[in-house]
Amino acid sequence: MASYAGNYSASCSGTDVGDSYVGAFGVVLLGALVTAVPVVFHLAGQPIAIALCVLLSVILTCVAAPSIPIALIFAYLFQNLFVALVSPQISGIDQLNAIRAYNFVMTATIWLVLTVGYWLERNRLDPRMRLMIDVTTGALLLIGAYFVLGVASDPGSAVTYLRNIAAPFLLFQVFALTACRYPVPLIKPLTIIATIAAAYGLFEMVAQKELLRLFNGDVYLNWRLRQEYESGVWLREMQESGRVMRSYLDTLVIDFLNTPLLPNLKIQVNRLVGPNFHSISFAYALTFCAIVLAAARRWWWPFIMLLPLIVIGSKGALVTLALTLTFLVLASCLRMFRNLYWYLFTLAAYACAGIAVGIRAGDYHVIGFIGGLRGFLANPLGRGIGAGGNLSLSVSAFDWGRSQQLGHTDVALESSVGVLLYQMGIAGFVVLGVLFWIVLMLWRQYRLTGERLTAAAALGVAAITVNGIFQEEAMFAPLALGFMCGFAGLMLGGAYRQAPMRASYA
Repeated sequence: MASYAGNYSASCSGTDVGDSYVGAFGVVLLGALVTAVPVVFHLAGQPIAIALCVLLSVILTCVAAPSIPIALIFAYLFQNLFVALVSPQISGIDQLNAIRAYNFVMTATIWLVLTVGYWLERNRLDPRMRLMIDVTTGALLLIGAYFVLGVASDPGSAVTYLRNIAAPFLLFQVFALTACRYPVPLIKPLTIIATIAAAYGLFEMVAQKELLRLFNGDVYLNWRLRQEYESGVWLREMQESGRVMRSYLDTLVIDFLNTPLLPNLKIQVNRLVGPNFHSISFAYALTFCAIVLAAARRWWWPFIMLLPLIVIGSKGALVTLALTLTFLVLASCLRMFRNLYWYLFTLAAYACAGIAVGIRAGDYHVIGFIGGLRGFLANPLGRGIGAGGNLSLSVSAFDWGRSQQLGHTDVALESSVGVLLYQMGIAGFVVLGVLFWIVLMLWRQYRLTGERLTAAAALGVAAITVNGIFQEEAMFAPLALGFMCGFAGLMLGGAYRQAPMRASYA
């Protein structure tokens, strides 16, 4: 068993065997190329860009399959930086939304090619691998059924939420099927990506306005905010709170840690948006890198990421980092903490305490979660994907004062668990159940091999899923649960790899 654990660690996780940082940099550059080309060619025409995106994704899968995980991580974290660079040439908000969709087109194309290969050679795979793909495919089919139900009433919102709910399972399968076939370079390329992301965040802390101008981020953010401005949201904000929004920079100013629990702490900071131009997603991406690299014995990375995480003020990302690393250390040092029930009990206590405190404080996330629960009880079968949620409503224009007085919202908001139950009803519990089933599989593998990266994946998936009670981004942002599920698939796919199966099926 010891030799198996060592071989597994070397071939899939902790060390990128036979790969130098020069080779790792080449993997990252390949991801940059596949990410940037469709964005640039979108200006020449969307059909051309889609065709190029599909073509490059197929070539990547057939010719350089071990690079797929890093290419997708790069695409989700840095694609919007390329979009910002070309944003002065964008003519409308619809074009902006279209040009930001290529990382998902890339994901779907790679998933389709890998899935065809899986079904053609399914019988040759490890039975555990087949079960894993079958169960997650069942979750995807269930999500698809509720998408069909929701698309009839609101096609735009249904498409948006389909992408966000399905992405973690797609990334899980893509990473698992890749690792099942090949040793995947992970730590060294991820170190390069983490270095770029951390440097960007630290530089943004000291010169945010200048950095945004350098990459046309100011133009990009103004496009993102134009809809709110034209709908009168900023005017309503001024009437209700006296806060005047003069530019995109004013929207980035928040109270320290952005919480009502510290009313006497009058410290304001400029929230970082990162190269992906979304603060919470950037926080989860930094957390993901810190967890994976710390589990791979790069223990200094959590300290590097801590300062930008505090400035962003995402409590969910900070809690995920703290809980995951704490229990990773405890499980490594104390045998009693190899029992997962200790961690699940802690997560349950955290969830109950957060809900109780949130109800008392009138926290938006908690009353949005309660709105989702009330909607679920009113219609346990669900309303279809796209109903309710931050991405289908103008949350800034929502009457939060009335909702705080009532103790709940009328629809599910600000909580991915609440939105999931509101949209999919009892089927939402099936989706949540599959996620925790993945956690159990990971922990079982950790108990067998002692591989810290596998434990980190299990702890991370569980923590982010529970954070879904308090944040919509936790489960629905690909950089949050999507990255962690992809990492989980990578660990399990590598564990279930068999020697006869290393030939390419793409």
